[in-house]
Amino acid sequence: MKPLQNPVIFCLFYASVFCALAQNADKTASKAETPIPSYTLEFGKPQKTALGGSGTVMSAMHTCGEDGTIFLEVRDNQSDGMGLMALHSLDSTGQSIRFSPGHLQGYTDTISQPVRFFASEARVVALVYATPVKTHISDSTPDQVKLALIYDRKGTLQKAVRLPEEDLEVITVGLYDSGNLLAIGADNRDHSARLLVVDENGETIREIRLFDEDYNLRKNAKEDQMLSTVIQNKSGALQMIQIIPHGQNLLLIPVYTRQPIIEVNEHGIVRTYPLQMPDGFFLGEPLSIGRQGWSFETSGGGFKEPKENEPPPKMFAIKPGPVLVFNPYDGVVLRKIDKPADSPKAVLVCEQDGEYTAVTTDHTDGSLELLKASIPR
Repeated sequence: MKPLQNPVIFCLFYASVFCALAQNADKTASKAETPIPSYTLEFGKPQKTALGGSGTVMSAMHTCGEDGTIFLEVRDNQSDGMGLMALHSLDSTGQSIRFSPGHLQGYTDTISQPVRFFASEARVVALVYATPVKTHISDSTPDQVKLALIYDRKGTLQKAVRLPEEDLEVITVGLYDSGNLLAIGADNRDHSARLLVVDENGETIREIRLFDEDYNLRKNAKEDQMLSTVIQNKSGALQMIQIIPHGQNLLLIPVYTRQPIIEVNEHGIVRTYPLQMPDGFFLGEPLSIGRQGWSFETSGGGFKEPKENEPPPKMFAIKPGPVLVFNPYDGVVLRKIDKPADSPKAVLVCEQDGEYTAVTTDHTDGSLELLKASIPR
């Protein structure tokens, strides 16, 4: 609405109406300018875990279960000479479970470390590369295929599902309560996004269309990604999709972008959640999807948005941002939370009931430690 150019020309009859509207506008502006509640975490004493050792390496991937259990990849003392990482869970007490593929019938033992993983209340899925065993000695070595390894939460492998391959590069997977998988990938022909619902035998039940929200083909899909200059892959924004459970449905979270979150059930798109990201920030790893709000780390602190018709910078420093808690229904930021300045190497991995958990490494023996901090609800 444009401001009135010359309000004095209005008669007295309209003066009272104008004043009422002005008062409402003042109230609206006051409400809009209400500062966002801000907190700074204060971590307590580190809690030792059973993971880690000399030269411990933890991958950047992690996810937080609905019960506060953390899932992460660590190169541990059981890893082979190639230094592969293994998927582990860590509960609130620091006890861990290792999710090992073991020997898979019909495949060689050179199973890759998980390239992506998913955790629900009851099961865990790891996406891995595997090489089928040659059926005849004279045969050439088969190409690698992608498997979804389905575990229970105690680390017992229940099923290995070979994922569709024809004209498709599967990038990440999720699991519905029914046991059907959601496989997301890029079409090898035009790099468009494809969502397939796959049964436990690897057969495609249906394909879900992404209406106009194609993470690869939409305008500025790659330019909107912080890591677009790092990931040299034509699958583009799909590389950033993280899948987490949301009731009976799944949320597709485009990490390191400013694109909306999409909720999907086994039959199609349910809704989208366009969060109101502050200028200069990008969505980071999800820490919780709870009733009191959705908590996410952010990145891009200090990044300046390009002006209209101005191309985005090709390179810029990726700086950590604060944790932001959103109201998913209107996308508004409810709370802002900063990490303490004296814990720069602590990696926030989870939030549950107002308690935030970070992982760090003991500099003396390399073991992983948990740090806890709480904020008012």
